[in-house]
Amino acid sequence: MTDFPDGPPADAVSPRLAVALARVQDRRERRIRRLLSLLWVVIITIGVQSLSARPSPGTHGVHLAVTLLLAGCLLPIVAVASGRWQVTAPRPCVAYCLLIGEFGLALGMLQPHAMSVLPMSTSVLTAFLVLSPVPATALSGVLAAELLGTNLAGMDGSATNLVGQLQFCAVLAVMAFYIRQAGGNETRAELLLAQLEDAREAETEAAALAERTRIAQDLHDVLAQTLSGLAIQVQAARRMARRDGADEELRGLLDRTATLVKDGLGDARRAVGALRGDRPPSLDRLAELVERYRTDLELDVTMTVSGTRRPVPDNAGVALYRGAQEALTNAARYARGARTTVSLRYEAGATTLTIEDRRDSGAPVPAPVPGGSGLGLTGMRERLALAGGNASAGPTGHGWTVRMEIPA
Repeated sequence: MTDFPDGPPADAVSPRLAVALARVQDRRERRIRRLLSLLWVVIITIGVQSLSARPSPGTHGVHLAVTLLLAGCLLPIVAVASGRWQVTAPRPCVAYCLLIGEFGLALGMLQPHAMSVLPMSTSVLTAFLVLSPVPATALSGVLAAELLGTNLAGMDGSATNLVGQLQFCAVLAVMAFYIRQAGGNETRAELLLAQLEDAREAETEAAALAERTRIAQDLHDVLAQTLSGLAIQVQAARRMARRDGADEELRGLLDRTATLVKDGLGDARRAVGALRGDRPPSLDRLAELVERYRTDLELDVTMTVSGTRRPVPDNAGVALYRGAQEALTNAARYARGARTTVSLRYEAGATTLTIEDRRDSGAPVPAPVPGGSGLGLTGMRERLALAGGNASAGPTGHGWTVRMEIPA
């Protein structure tokens, strides 16, 4: 039995809608279990009434007929109550209702003083809970016509008993109809609420994307255009250095400056792309980042990877990449002459990235350069925290270490 129509097709549902559908199904199953438990009360009541009526069940003559009719009436109810027979589809439901209705009606002919209304009322209740109103009304009408016919033939009690039975069945039909309607309305309200939350979330994301696009445009207009102008000026300076015969060291410095400006322009464009929703950098480009710092900034840096590579979430990959970028920039600014090691380790419970600069034994460790805002390390920790990880940074006996970790 069911108390509401089937839910909408779940061909492309969101996670929130899937949870709502699961709650609906769970509530449906609980209601079915409660309704099925009532069938055991019906079974016991019909059995007790039949055993106490005359003629009672037996093994000979009319008593045997009562026994067979009672079994034919109760066995389908027992099968449904125990879960062995599912009557949630129209055809099994009609067969179930007709079985217990017809056997109950025949039992009422042999035992007119028993509670013969129970089998028929159970059929009517089930029909209106499972079937749509038109077939449920038609099926109930057939059973009511048969009950009326047996009463007119004088085979099933008095006219007063007939009216009482029909009224009881009508009340159950109306009750079942409104139970089904209430269940359907509750289901639709819950699913619509989930869809509304999805729509609000999509609207919020669209507004956030529009705002990021505006910020990206501002960054492009200010930062990218400024770097483009700087690149033009550096190129002009390189040409002047070659024209005036400047020494090799100055020309090399200008060449590296031009490369840094070019790379910075690429980073700015990638940052603008990330704000616009483009795919951000990840650990796959970490080796490329290390090579750029080695070549462009002449940083003595090496990279090692240990463990079995595995994919990491996009936000975690971006956090580790940006953290490495910040750590290498700090190493280039504050640890000139030190050896820097980038270690990426895929461990059983976490992905760990360590950037460590180390000076030779006995060499003095320079004090932190004054004037640093500390926002780079703060931003690194915030990125890692949002990705579910953590970051730590601090001095060692031979240099400085930055350690970032993302749970596996």
